Amino acid sequence: MTIDQQRPTPAAQIADNAVVPEDIRADIEQFGIDGFTGPIKLYEPEEAEALIREIRINNQDSSRALYKNSVNYDRHFDIPELSRHVTHPTIVKYLTAILGPDVLNWRTEWFPKFPGAKATEWHQVRDYSYANGKPQLLPTESEWNAYIDITVWTTFTPATRDRACMKFVRGSQRDWIFDEHKATDAGRGTDYDVAHASTGFFGYDFADFKIDPNWEPRPEDVVELEMKPGEAVIFTASCVHGSTPNLTARETRFAIASRYVPTHVRVYPDQDSFSAHGATFDLSEYGSVLVAGENRYEHNRIRTHNNHGVPFGWTES
Repeated sequence: MTIDQQRPTPAAQIADNAVVPEDIRADIEQFGIDGFTGPIKLYEPEEAEALIREIRINNQDSSRALYKNSVNYDRHFDIPELSRHVTHPTIVKYLTAILGPDVLNWRTEWFPKFPGAKATEWHQVRDYSYANGKPQLLPTESEWNAYIDITVWTTFTPATRDRACMKFVRGSQRDWIFDEHKATDAGRGTDYDVAHASTGFFGYDFADFKIDPNWEPRPEDVVELEMKPGEAVIFTASCVHGSTPNLTARETRFAIASRYVPTHVRVYPDQDSFSAHGATFDLSEYGSVLVAGENRYEHNRIRTHNNHGVPFGWTES
């Protein structure tokens, strides 16, 4: 598809075959207007505290991680708590109301924001080609719209204005503000320090991708979304977003982003590896996880079990 076909349009819609339960209808309608909805409660605060404690312990052991050169990506394959989290019934309820009945989890990313870390700048993503020019997602049954890829960002610690909460530009999913296909002169070296970098992106500033270099959001459109431990925000990555800085001296904000697409979307099309943030990841053991409905396609490898041999799926504890 051409870049023009990938341009968001005001006509972008919730999937035609999506069924919206009445108890979340207002949230889904707001999502359609703003490009995000939340906070949404997934866990009690004390449950979130217990989960992050176990996740951090398990994070230290990467012997069963999918990628041996990263502890950040796709840890739902080896950390049991994250294997369970990606299929949380509340997450699935919202996803199917937006994307339709058949949904894949295609990535998880670990987002710590360490004490003193700077804000993550505004950015907007469609096919994740910003890292190396190769699209990581391609739809097969629809043109691009604002709701091809959905992120569920869950915080397990307080996320406040002074502790790196998410921020969004309302309605920006209908506008083409950043072109991630643009060339950038910035380097992508190996000396990136996420805790102290002036940018949240590896080796470059996402502002390099602005279509209008002078673009700034209207203050009345900016929402800084404070969240309690165990809460999530659901958004389309084509809604311009970022985070505030972590101004605390000792407190790290811990969050996990799980990313989802309809089953018709090709994930990592014609690629046996992907590059991001200064590293290359071997996809030989990778597979998307079916979290809802059925997979009627043959273009994506599906993983039914994590690296401990345990089936993916929510079970009551």
